[in-house]
Amino acid sequence: MVIVPPGRFLLYSVHLRSGIRIHLEKGAVLAAARTDIRHGVCDVQGESFRQRGQGGNYDEPEINRYVGLQDHAHSYLRNSLILGEHIHGVSIDGPGRIDGSWTDANGIRRQALTYADPALPALRNSHGHDGEWFGNKAIALRDCQDVTLSGFEILAGGHFAVIATGCRNLLVEGLTIDTNRDGIDLDSVEDITVRGCRVNSPHDDAIVVKASYASGRFAPSRNILIENCQVSGYDLGSVLNGLPSVDRVSCHPGIGPIGRIKLGTEATCGYERVTVRKVVFRHCFGLAIEATDGSDVRDVRVEDVDMADVTCPLFIRTGDRARFPVTGRHRDERVSDDGRIRLDDTNWVLPDRPGYDRYLVRRYAPAHRFQQVTMSDGNRLRVVDQRDPIRLNSANWWVDAHGARHPWRYDSSAEAYLPGMDRVLTQQDAAEMGNAIGAARCARAVGISVSHLHAIDVEPRYPIILAGCLDGRLENIRLKDLSVRFRGGLSMRDAVEQRCFDTHWKCAETDWPPVEQRIHWMVEPHGDDAMLLPRVRWNPQGETWQDDPFNVPEGVRDYPEPVQFGILPAYGLYARHVDDLVMEGIDLSTDAPDGRAPIVLDDVEGGKLKGLHSSGDMPSLVLVEARCKRRTGFECLPDEPFRATRVNRFCVPSGIQIQTVRLTSPEPGTPPDHQYPYPTVADAASGYCYKNAGCKRFLARVHPPYFLPIKDCKVALGETLTMEVPARDPAQPEAAHACRIYLEDPPDGARCENGWLTWRPSRPGRWTLTFRMDKDGMVIRERVRVEVLPGHLAG
Repeated sequence: MVIVPPGRFLLYSVHLRSGIRIHLEKGAVLAAARTDIRHGVCDVQGESFRQRGQGGNYDEPEINRYVGLQDHAHSYLRNSLILGEHIHGVSIDGPGRIDGSWTDANGIRRQALTYADPALPALRNSHGHDGEWFGNKAIALRDCQDVTLSGFEILAGGHFAVIATGCRNLLVEGLTIDTNRDGIDLDSVEDITVRGCRVNSPHDDAIVVKASYASGRFAPSRNILIENCQVSGYDLGSVLNGLPSVDRVSCHPGIGPIGRIKLGTEATCGYERVTVRKVVFRHCFGLAIEATDGSDVRDVRVEDVDMADVTCPLFIRTGDRARFPVTGRHRDERVSDDGRIRLDDTNWVLPDRPGYDRYLVRRYAPAHRFQQVTMSDGNRLRVVDQRDPIRLNSANWWVDAHGARHPWRYDSSAEAYLPGMDRVLTQQDAAEMGNAIGAARCARAVGISVSHLHAIDVEPRYPIILAGCLDGRLENIRLKDLSVRFRGGLSMRDAVEQRCFDTHWKCAETDWPPVEQRIHWMVEPHGDDAMLLPRVRWNPQGETWQDDPFNVPEGVRDYPEPVQFGILPAYGLYARHVDDLVMEGIDLSTDAPDGRAPIVLDDVEGGKLKGLHSSGDMPSLVLVEARCKRRTGFECLPDEPFRATRVNRFCVPSGIQIQTVRLTSPEPGTPPDHQYPYPTVADAASGYCYKNAGCKRFLARVHPPYFLPIKDCKVALGETLTMEVPARDPAQPEAAHACRIYLEDPPDGARCENGWLTWRPSRPGRWTLTFRMDKDGMVIRERVRVEVLPGHLAG
């Protein structure tokens, strides 16, 4: 047993051994030492910085031949503060702290364990850097068993505060983590419990289940329990300071505070049998369950969830990023190179040589060219080139003497790819073959149940989203006893136009450096810009654009986030490409009127709705029929056959008002072809103009005003308490007192004027003062406890 006494101990990499217990006493701090960073690295503010080290460095990142299939920090664990590899019977416990930060001479906190990663190596058989490395993880465990982490704190743990890869029988209990990126990552693990932890991670996920290829083998995650935890996205450091604050409105990388529980991404190997129960979400994104990397998610049970001030309470998503290994024809070990069987994401292609697992080409997806278009408000968007959309990849066929193209096929006897001479590729075949994929099909999400979820003060832009894809369905989804109250205030016009504008904002997270950023007010740019195009269809008779808000692009290759769908036509729940959807006891409401539908169903096959309470003037349920759908990943391939989808065999109780919407055009951004020769990009050149294009809506229900935290205080009887009550409004960034502040039920003699409290108490006791701001029908409150002492305060 190792006992760490009170004091601050500066360290580089510490290696754990089997059978050891480390106890951190109260006041004990294991502090990450600084390293030389000469070439610059991204910090938590999103800006590059350099620093001078303290004489040492963390262990050199190891060799991982499967680099590129997952983020750098997953592939390489040895550049960590505390490292355990192939160990068992280990525990770290106690009330002490692991600190990945340091404070400079001006009192500004800086990161020692960095938010970002070293550069990738050029070769797969090289160590994990390109000449310079540094520490970026607090605790890393690889292929360990019977490990317990309990009771301590982690501040600013780097890319991962805790990362466990390929581990079994791990207990993480009672940790308090306030960190600059991910909190607890569980990657390709089995038999894991995370219990009673509080994780604050504004810039990334709080608790994540993943199943990447970082372990060097195909290893799904399974048998995981997350319970009695609280996650949040408050300002970095403010939870451990005891005063959670919300000054950072937009977090790196450019979306709202994240801080959620998420299953996926980095899920190449899939995951199953996960239970999440009795969890609390505050000021963060809601629960996310994602399968977009070629393997399924199965058997997830979620129950007893308490949410407040969240974005998108529930997000279940499949897609086809296809971040899955595929064996190429090359034998060299370069991580990335042109001329390979993938034009996009070439670092997912493995060499065909000994020492590498072999994943043969199972299917293909097109690769695209892009162009810039200008919208009527001056914004520029990147969309698939409307005239020349397809990039051909000649690495995926062999050309014979007659100019015929033949696909490469793997010959097991020759242990090599050889031309398939029995097939001649057409031009349409070749257009499909831009990217080779090693996964046989799109990932699916199967057997997910969510019950007893209660959410209030929910950001209005993003409803509950259940988004499968046409060939990667959500199956057997159960929602029971969900009560969600949104802030409301949006309109169907917002769902049509997908306006994108921002404002300048200055803020500071506790004692970290101040930062200047842009705040997005409606649509948040993320991934495929086609998702930001106006949702309209061309009327060839009148040669005009007509509103089509239910024609939501698929975005199957994007990084999965709720923001990728822009403003949806539902305020409460949007479900697409779902088989067997059962919803019971659903309560969807808004604080302010919202012009969108409570529930929209698009391509739902089987299920029922039992017990719905909703608000608003729209019909409670909108059913979408679409005529112009295409294979997943082939949405922008010209002349790809269309498919028709609709809602079938879905039972609805009598009395529910239903509207059916029919979509007759492909999704926005689809290049014209012989099947649909009309434009789908509603830019300025095509004559589309936003209504009130010069008007920008700074909707308080998207980014409300807020109070900065105020410490509880004491005052002596007979003295006057004078205290600033600081508040800010993102819509008025330069205003000192943007909103009038009231004092509710003030005690005798207390008043609040121009953001200052003045009070001379007339008797001793304990008081709770409630300050209030009103804006656009919203009420924002802050409570402060004041103790009035009978005599003068000493000192």
